[in-house]
Amino acid sequence: MKHNSYGQRRSASLGETILRFLLLAVSIALILSGFLPLLSKAFADAPDLVQVKLDASQIQPRPLEQLTGQAIAKTYSNAWKNMETALAENRPDLIDESFVGYAHDKLAAQVKAQQARGLSTRYLDHGHQVDATFYSPEGSAVQLQDTVRLEIQLLDGGKVIASQNVTRKYIAIVTVVEDSWKVRVLDSVPGF
Repeated sequence: MKHNSYGQRRSASLGETILRFLLLAVSIALILSGFLPLLSKAFADAPDLVQVKLDASQIQPRPLEQLTGQAIAKTYSNAWKNMETALAENRPDLIDESFVGYAHDKLAAQVKAQQARGLSTRYLDHGHQVDATFYSPEGSAVQLQDTVRLEIQLLDGGKVIASQNVTRKYIAIVTVVEDSWKVRVLDSVPGF
């Protein structure tokens, strides 16, 4: 009789241990399922973003809709990231994704000139303060005034040969092209 009682206690103890282990495993899985997406977002997306703060409070002649403003800020951020990567890696194909017209031609020529000299340019972007100043009546173009802080490095074969920290002002025109926004003009100016 004692043998049966010992076996039952041992079986019950083993069952409780398995149940505790399963509960612990489920708890850890739940914690990780909520935590891992936050970590991947924090570490994976951060390098791909260029910080753009868009202020459309003074825009004329019409107000900028919230969704349009968000789309323009994202487009402008992506355009800068594509431009920075194109200049750093001498990849003119990246310019096609975000630029058209004058801005496209100017950047493509800059990449071509760098390639011919064996140089590249690296931008360390410290953020953009962008004021939307004009929104065309038909809604197809927005003018931006951008104040950006950058470290610009000139590289020869991967070695930095010159570097400078600058605050620059840019005028940009973002237009609708084939149902999406693209940068048509991006010019450095002495002031607004």
